Amino acid sequence: MGDPAGIGGEIVLKSFPYLSGKSIPVLIGDLSIIHTLAKHHIRDKKIRLKGFKEGNPGDIEFIDLGLVNKVRFGRVDAQYGKASYRYIIEAMKLIFLGEVSAIVTCPISKTAIHLADIPFTGHTELLAHYSGVTDYVMMMANRKIRVSLATIHIPLKEVPGSLSVDNILKCISITHSSLKTYFHIDEPYIKVCGLNPHAGEQGLMGSEETIMQSAINSAKKLHIHVEGPFPADSLFHNIDCDAYIAMYHDQGLIPVKTIDFRRTVNITLGLPFVRTSPGHGTGFDIAGKGIADPSGFIEAFRMADKMTAKNFLTKTYLLK
Repeated sequence: MGDPAGIGGEIVLKSFPYLSGKSIPVLIGDLSIIHTLAKHHIRDKKIRLKGFKEGNPGDIEFIDLGLVNKVRFGRVDAQYGKASYRYIIEAMKLIFLGEVSAIVTCPISKTAIHLADIPFTGHTELLAHYSGVTDYVMMMANRKIRVSLATIHIPLKEVPGSLSVDNILKCISITHSSLKTYFHIDEPYIKVCGLNPHAGEQGLMGSEETIMQSAINSAKKLHIHVEGPFPADSLFHNIDCDAYIAMYHDQGLIPVKTIDFRRTVNITLGLPFVRTSPGHGTGFDIAGKGIADPSGFIEAFRMADKMTAKNFLTKTYLLK
């Protein structure tokens, strides 16, 4: 469910009519919030909660952790940060027990997580830590474009010093292998963004592009079809490759969300399981008003469905 005070419960609830199929979605969170939303905040005749309870087999199964009985929507609170963290831990238990084949996460509040004294900046870092993974990549994707990030949640001033041949090469190689494994692209084609204006213009506007070029050359030796670095200001106007590598958070997320904000999905590559999430945040400003758009969550669920289609004979998906 993500942060209890955010729009997570609402978008999951609104998504129920569109998640039918061979898989059995499992929702982890607090059932009291779902019932509150259904009773007071959402007026959708397609949604039916009759017979919907913890452990009830059917279209949706629910694991009620009972952590939050009453919620104040839109409020940042340590209690809610702790609850969203507990939802994630429960999700990982099921994924490692082999009872589910993917995790679809609703947004959490980094501030609430911090207030709860949980030492992670977001879902990606938390999931990687408990998976024992040190090499992972955040990819933002929709039906038209995929962008992987060489750096994630760090201040912009720290980006140049955080770039190295090793981490850019890892980003390229993890993206390449994931495109083959999960998106079933036999020969992926990847383009790399420069960091500086005009991709440094041969050192006149910065030298970081030499780091990217070395990483690209190393990737080519591994028989990866990759080119760059290209000026980021003109790279995305014509989508002509399978994925892009951006050097920092906003450089990659701005074009993806501009092209299709409603259906942009956050994917963590490099984990030992599939994890997707809608590309938006907690929506505290509209939480509890019944107006949140579930499109991103529905797309994240469908993306997980496609990514696991050829990797599992039976499929159960976890919505958290």
